[in-house]
Amino acid sequence: MSLGRREFLAATAAIGATAAVPSLFAHAGGTPERYPIDAWQVVDDRFKQYMLFNAPLEREWTGGLWLEGPAWNAVGRYAVFSDIPRARQMRWDEASGQVSVLRDHIGHSNGNAFDDRGRLIACEHSPAQVVRYEWDGSRHVLTSTFDGKPLNAPNDLVTLPGGAIIFTDPGYGAHSDYEGKQRSLELETAIYYWEDGMQEPTRLTTELYKPNGIALGPDGSSLYVTDTAPSHHPDQPATITRFTFSAENRTLAGAERLVESTSEGYDGMCCDEDGNLWVGTSGGEGKDGVSVFAPDGTLIGRVLLPEVCANVCFVGEKRNRLLMAASQSLYTLYTGARGL
Repeated sequence: MSLGRREFLAATAAIGATAAVPSLFAHAGGTPERYPIDAWQVVDDRFKQYMLFNAPLEREWTGGLWLEGPAWNAVGRYAVFSDIPRARQMRWDEASGQVSVLRDHIGHSNGNAFDDRGRLIACEHSPAQVVRYEWDGSRHVLTSTFDGKPLNAPNDLVTLPGGAIIFTDPGYGAHSDYEGKQRSLELETAIYYWEDGMQEPTRLTTELYKPNGIALGPDGSSLYVTDTAPSHHPDQPATITRFTFSAENRTLAGAERLVESTSEGYDGMCCDEDGNLWVGTSGGEGKDGVSVFAPDGTLIGRVLLPEVCANVCFVGEKRNRLLMAASQSLYTLYTGARGL
Protein backbone atom coordinates (compact mmCIF):
# COMPACT_ATOMS: atom_id res chain seq x y z
CA MET A 1 0.00 0.00 0.00
CA SER A 2 1.38 3.42 -0.95
CA LEU A 3 0.92 6.51 1.23
CA GLY A 4 0.05 9.94 -0.07
CA ARG A 5 2.01 12.98 1.11
CA ARG A 6 -0.65 13.91 3.69
CA GLU A 7 -0.84 10.36 5.08
CA PHE A 8 2.96 10.11 5.19
CA LEU A 9 3.34 13.35 7.17
CA ALA A 10 0.58 12.35 9.58
CA ALA A 11 2.19 8.98 10.22
CA THR A 12 5.62 10.54 10.71
CA ALA A 13 4.22 13.07 13.21
CA ALA A 14 2.51 10.32 15.17
CA ILE A 15 5.72 8.30 15.38
CA GLY A 16 7.64 11.39 16.50
CA ALA A 17 5.09 12.21 19.17
CA THR A 18 5.20 8.66 20.47
CA ALA A 19 8.99 8.76 20.66
CA ALA A 20 8.88 12.07 22.55
CA VAL A 21 6.76 10.62 25.38
CA PRO A 22 8.72 8.43 27.82
CA SER A 23 7.37 4.90 27.81
CA LEU A 24 5.70 3.75 31.01
CA PHE A 25 7.38 0.42 30.45
CA ALA A 26 10.88 1.70 29.69
CA HIS A 27 13.66 -0.01 31.67
CA ALA A 28 15.79 2.22 33.90
CA GLY A 29 19.50 1.99 33.33
CA GLY A 30 22.13 1.08 35.89
CA THR A 31 22.20 -1.49 38.64
CA PRO A 32 18.98 -1.60 40.66
CA GLU A 33 19.23 -0.99 44.39
CA ARG A 34 18.14 -3.52 46.95
CA TYR A 35 14.51 -3.00 48.00
CA PRO A 36 13.39 -2.80 50.75
CA ILE A 37 16.39 -0.72 51.75
CA ASP A 38 19.06 -1.70 54.24
CA ALA A 39 19.16 1.72 55.90
CA TRP A 40 17.12 0.64 58.92
CA GLN A 41 19.00 -1.02 61.76
CA VAL A 42 17.05 -2.27 64.77
CA VAL A 43 19.16 -2.49 67.93
CA ASP A 44 16.32 -2.66 70.48
CA ASP A 45 12.75 -3.85 69.91
CA ARG A 46 11.49 -0.41 70.97
CA PHE A 47 12.69 0.88 67.61
CA LYS A 48 10.46 -1.41 65.55
CA GLN A 49 7.40 0.83 65.88
CA TYR A 50 9.30 3.69 64.21
CA MET A 51 10.68 1.62 61.31
CA LEU A 52 8.80 1.53 57.99
CA PHE A 53 10.32 -1.39 56.08
CA ASN A 54 9.06 -0.18 52.69
CA ALA A 55 9.91 3.51 53.05
CA PRO A 56 12.67 4.40 50.57
CA LEU A 57 15.69 6.41 51.58
CA GLU A 58 15.63 9.35 49.17
CA ARG A 59 18.65 11.41 48.24
CA GLU A 60 16.98 14.75 47.59
CA TRP A 61 20.08 16.67 46.53
CA THR A 62 23.85 16.53 46.48
CA GLY A 63 26.57 19.03 45.73
CA GLY A 64 27.21 20.68 49.08
CA LEU A 65 30.57 21.03 50.79
CA TRP A 66 29.36 20.57 54.40
CA LEU A 67 25.63 20.68 55.04
CA GLU A 68 24.16 21.61 58.43
CA GLY A 69 21.28 23.05 60.41
CA PRO A 70 17.99 21.98 58.74
CA ALA A 71 14.89 23.84 59.97
CA TRP A 72 11.29 23.21 58.87
CA ASN A 73 8.79 25.91 57.90
CA ALA A 74 5.35 24.27 57.98
CA VAL A 75 3.50 27.23 56.43
CA GLY A 76 5.74 27.40 53.38
CA ARG A 77 6.35 23.63 53.22
CA TYR A 78 10.08 24.12 52.90
CA ALA A 79 13.23 23.56 54.92
CA VAL A 80 16.22 25.85 55.29
CA PHE A 81 19.67 24.35 55.66
CA SER A 82 23.25 25.63 55.50
CA ASP A 83 26.21 24.92 53.24
CA ILE A 84 28.75 26.36 55.66
CA PRO A 85 31.95 26.56 53.56
CA ARG A 86 30.08 28.31 50.74
CA ALA A 87 28.46 30.75 53.21
CA ARG A 88 25.00 29.92 51.85
CA GLN A 89 21.57 29.23 53.24
CA MET A 90 19.80 26.70 51.04
CA ARG A 91 16.08 25.96 50.58
CA TRP A 92 14.49 22.56 49.97
CA ASP A 93 10.89 22.70 48.73
CA GLU A 94 8.78 19.74 49.85
CA ALA A 95 6.19 20.05 47.09
CA SER A 96 8.58 20.16 44.15
CA GLY A 97 11.64 18.52 45.70
CA GLN A 98 13.77 21.34 44.32
CA VAL A 99 16.77 22.82 46.13
CA SER A 100 17.81 26.42 45.57
CA VAL A 101 20.03 29.08 47.12
CA LEU A 102 18.02 31.11 49.62
CA ARG A 103 20.79 33.50 50.68
CA ASP A 104 24.37 33.85 49.52
CA HIS A 105 27.45 35.55 51.00
CA ILE A 106 26.20 35.30 54.58
CA GLY A 107 28.34 34.72 57.68
CA HIS A 108 29.00 31.00 57.24
CA SER A 109 25.59 30.19 58.67
CA ASN A 110 25.33 26.93 60.66
CA GLY A 111 22.26 26.08 62.78
CA ASN A 112 18.84 27.47 61.82
CA ALA A 113 15.46 27.55 63.57
CA PHE A 114 12.07 29.20 63.13
CA ASP A 115 10.58 30.87 66.20
CA ASP A 116 6.90 30.78 67.19
CA ARG A 117 6.28 33.87 65.07
CA GLY A 118 7.68 32.31 61.92
CA ARG A 119 10.93 34.26 61.89
CA LEU A 120 14.13 32.52 60.85
CA ILE A 121 17.01 32.65 63.35
CA ALA A 122 20.50 31.56 62.33
CA CYS A 123 23.83 30.96 64.05
CA GLU A 124 26.71 32.47 62.10
CA HIS A 125 30.43 31.73 62.36
CA SER A 126 32.00 34.81 60.82
CA PRO A 127 31.34 37.32 62.13
CA ALA A 128 30.37 35.29 65.21
CA GLN A 129 26.75 36.22 65.91
CA VAL A 130 23.14 35.10 66.04
CA VAL A 131 20.84 36.84 63.56
CA ARG A 132 17.09 36.97 62.94
CA TYR A 133 15.33 37.53 59.63
CA GLU A 134 12.23 39.63 60.22
CA TRP A 135 8.89 39.41 58.39
CA ASP A 136 9.89 42.20 56.00
CA GLY A 137 13.10 40.37 55.06
CA SER A 138 15.41 42.61 57.07
CA ARG A 139 18.23 41.07 59.07
CA HIS A 140 18.66 41.87 62.76
CA VAL A 141 21.74 40.92 64.80
CA LEU A 142 20.49 39.55 68.12
CA THR A 143 23.80 39.03 69.89
CA SER A 144 27.50 38.93 69.06
CA THR A 145 29.36 39.39 72.37
CA PHE A 146 29.49 38.19 75.95
CA ASP A 147 31.23 40.15 78.70
CA GLY A 148 32.37 42.55 76.00
CA LYS A 149 34.22 39.83 74.06
CA PRO A 150 33.22 38.36 70.68
CA LEU A 151 31.40 35.05 70.72
CA ASN A 152 33.40 32.04 69.53
CA ALA A 153 31.21 30.87 66.62
CA PRO A 154 27.53 30.16 67.46
CA ASN A 155 26.68 26.66 66.28
CA ASP A 156 23.13 25.44 66.95
CA LEU A 157 20.01 26.67 68.71
CA VAL A 158 16.49 26.02 69.94
CA THR A 159 13.69 28.57 70.13
CA LEU A 160 11.40 29.10 73.13
CA PRO A 161 7.88 30.56 73.39
CA GLY A 162 7.95 34.33 72.98
CA GLY A 163 11.07 34.46 70.83
CA ALA A 164 13.81 33.57 73.33
CA ILE A 165 16.59 31.22 72.26
CA ILE A 166 19.23 28.92 73.71
CA PHE A 167 22.37 28.44 71.61
CA THR A 168 25.70 26.63 71.74
CA ASP A 169 29.06 28.31 71.11
CA PRO A 170 31.84 25.74 70.65
CA GLY A 171 33.96 27.80 68.25
CA TYR A 172 34.30 25.52 65.22
CA GLY A 173 33.95 28.44 62.81
CA ALA A 174 37.04 30.03 64.34
CA HIS A 175 39.34 27.02 63.95
CA SER A 176 39.87 27.42 60.19
CA ASP A 177 38.98 29.67 57.29
CA TYR A 178 37.00 26.84 55.65
CA GLU A 179 33.93 27.36 57.85
CA GLY A 180 34.50 30.92 58.98
CA LYS A 181 37.61 32.88 59.92
CA GLN A 182 40.52 31.43 61.83
CA ARG A 183 41.24 33.23 65.08
CA SER A 184 41.89 32.58 68.75
CA LEU A 185 38.87 32.05 71.00
CA GLU A 186 38.43 34.73 73.63
CA LEU A 187 35.69 32.97 75.61
CA GLU A 188 35.16 29.58 77.18
CA THR A 189 32.99 27.25 75.15
CA ALA A 190 29.48 27.65 76.52
CA ILE A 191 25.70 27.45 76.21
CA TYR A 192 23.79 30.75 76.27
CA TYR A 193 20.27 32.10 76.75
CA TRP A 194 19.03 35.23 74.97
CA GLU A 195 15.71 37.06 74.74
CA ASP A 196 14.51 40.39 73.33
CA GLY A 197 15.78 43.35 75.32
CA MET A 198 19.09 41.76 76.29
CA GLN A 199 22.28 43.56 75.27
CA GLU A 200 24.24 40.35 75.83
CA PRO A 201 23.12 36.77 76.46
CA THR A 202 23.12 34.97 79.80
CA ARG A 203 25.72 32.22 80.05
CA LEU A 204 24.04 29.02 81.23
CA THR A 205 27.00 26.64 81.55
CA THR A 206 30.61 26.05 80.51
CA GLU A 207 30.84 22.44 81.69
CA LEU A 208 30.92 20.85 78.21
CA TYR A 209 34.12 20.83 76.16
CA LYS A 210 32.53 21.44 72.74
CA PRO A 211 28.76 21.97 73.18
CA ASN A 212 27.35 21.37 69.72
CA GLY A 213 23.88 20.06 68.77
CA ILE A 214 20.92 21.03 70.93
CA ALA A 215 17.29 19.92 71.24
CA LEU A 216 14.30 20.37 73.55
CA GLY A 217 12.30 17.42 74.81
CA PRO A 218 8.48 17.11 74.65
CA ASP A 219 8.12 18.55 78.18
CA GLY A 220 9.76 21.81 77.14
CA SER A 221 12.22 21.71 80.05
CA SER A 222 14.50 18.79 79.14
CA LEU A 223 17.40 20.21 77.14
CA TYR A 224 19.73 17.83 75.32
CA VAL A 225 23.21 18.87 74.17
CA THR A 226 25.86 16.90 72.31
CA ASP A 227 29.53 17.38 73.14
CA THR A 228 31.95 16.80 70.26
CA ALA A 229 34.88 16.92 72.67
CA PRO A 230 37.17 14.44 70.85
CA SER A 231 37.73 16.91 67.99
CA HIS A 232 39.95 19.00 70.29
CA HIS A 233 40.20 16.86 73.45
CA PRO A 234 41.13 13.34 72.26
CA ASP A 235 41.13 11.99 75.81
CA GLN A 236 37.44 12.84 76.23
CA PRO A 237 34.45 10.85 74.88
CA ALA A 238 31.67 12.17 72.69
CA THR A 239 28.59 12.63 74.88
CA ILE A 240 24.94 13.58 75.03
CA THR A 241 23.88 15.34 78.23
CA ARG A 242 20.39 16.12 79.48
CA PHE A 243 19.83 19.30 81.48
CA THR A 244 16.71 20.67 83.14
CA PHE A 245 16.02 24.19 81.92
CA SER A 246 14.11 26.71 84.01
CA ALA A 247 12.62 29.45 81.82
CA GLU A 248 11.64 31.44 84.90
CA ASN A 249 15.15 31.52 86.34
CA ARG A 250 17.04 31.18 83.05
CA THR A 251 19.15 28.37 84.45
CA LEU A 252 20.30 24.86 83.63
CA ALA A 253 20.49 22.22 86.34
CA GLY A 254 20.73 18.48 86.91
CA ALA A 255 23.25 17.62 84.19
CA GLU A 256 22.86 13.91 83.41
CA ARG A 257 25.17 12.21 80.92
CA LEU A 258 22.93 9.88 78.92
CA VAL A 259 25.32 8.73 76.21
CA GLU A 260 29.07 8.55 75.78
CA SER A 261 31.24 6.95 73.14
CA THR A 262 34.88 6.73 72.09
CA SER A 263 34.07 5.15 68.71
CA GLU A 264 31.53 7.56 67.22
CA GLY A 265 30.60 11.22 67.33
CA TYR A 266 27.25 12.95 67.82
CA ASP A 267 26.31 16.25 66.22
CA GLY A 268 22.89 17.88 65.61
CA MET A 269 19.69 16.22 66.79
CA CYS A 270 15.94 16.48 67.28
CA CYS A 271 13.29 14.88 69.47
CA ASP A 272 10.13 13.02 68.55
CA GLU A 273 6.83 13.11 70.46
CA ASP A 274 7.83 10.07 72.52
CA GLY A 275 11.03 11.73 73.71
CA ASN A 276 13.43 9.70 71.55
CA LEU A 277 16.54 11.49 70.28
CA TRP A 278 17.41 11.29 66.57
CA VAL A 279 21.09 12.24 66.41
CA GLY A 280 23.41 12.90 63.46
CA THR A 281 26.31 10.45 63.82
CA SER A 282 29.82 9.86 62.47
CA GLY A 283 31.95 6.78 62.99
CA GLY A 284 32.52 5.08 59.65
CA GLU A 285 30.52 2.55 57.69
CA GLY A 286 27.82 0.96 59.82
CA LYS A 287 27.61 4.03 62.07
CA ASP A 288 27.45 7.05 59.76
CA GLY A 289 23.90 8.36 59.62
CA VAL A 290 21.42 8.81 62.45
CA SER A 291 21.48 7.11 65.85
CA VAL A 292 18.20 6.89 67.75
CA PHE A 293 18.26 6.88 71.54
CA ALA A 294 15.35 6.20 73.90
CA PRO A 295 14.69 8.79 76.64
CA ASP A 296 16.79 6.71 79.05
CA GLY A 297 19.82 6.97 76.72
CA THR A 298 19.63 3.43 75.30
CA LEU A 299 20.57 3.09 71.63
CA ILE A 300 17.49 1.54 70.02
CA GLY A 301 18.19 1.91 66.30
CA ARG A 302 19.98 3.57 63.43
CA VAL A 303 19.34 5.00 60.00
CA LEU A 304 22.48 4.21 58.02
CA LEU A 305 23.73 6.60 55.35
CA PRO A 306 26.69 6.50 52.96
CA GLU A 307 27.87 9.81 54.46
CA VAL A 308 28.43 11.36 57.86
CA CYS A 309 25.24 13.06 59.07
CA ALA A 310 25.59 16.47 60.70
CA ASN A 311 22.02 17.41 61.65
CA VAL A 312 18.39 16.37 61.30
CA CYS A 313 14.81 17.57 61.66
CA PHE A 314 11.31 16.19 61.11
CA VAL A 315 9.36 17.70 58.21
CA GLY A 316 6.05 17.32 56.38
CA GLU A 317 2.39 17.78 57.26
CA LYS A 318 2.53 14.96 59.81
CA ARG A 319 6.12 15.69 60.87
CA ASN A 320 6.92 12.03 60.22
CA ARG A 321 9.56 12.50 57.52
CA LEU A 322 13.16 12.72 58.68
CA LEU A 323 15.29 15.27 56.82
CA MET A 324 19.04 14.63 57.12
CA ALA A 325 21.83 17.08 56.27
CA ALA A 326 24.67 14.67 55.57
CA SER A 327 28.06 15.99 54.49
CA GLN A 328 27.49 16.71 50.78
CA SER A 329 23.89 15.51 50.44
CA LEU A 330 20.34 15.96 51.69
CA TYR A 331 18.30 12.81 52.45
CA THR A 332 14.72 12.13 53.53
CA LEU A 333 13.07 9.05 55.01
CA TYR A 334 9.48 8.50 56.16
CA THR A 335 9.31 7.06 59.68
CA GLY A 336 6.77 5.82 62.20
CA ALA A 337 7.72 8.68 64.51
CA ARG A 338 6.35 12.22 64.74
CA GLY A 339 8.70 15.08 65.39
CA LEU A 340 8.01 17.97 67.75
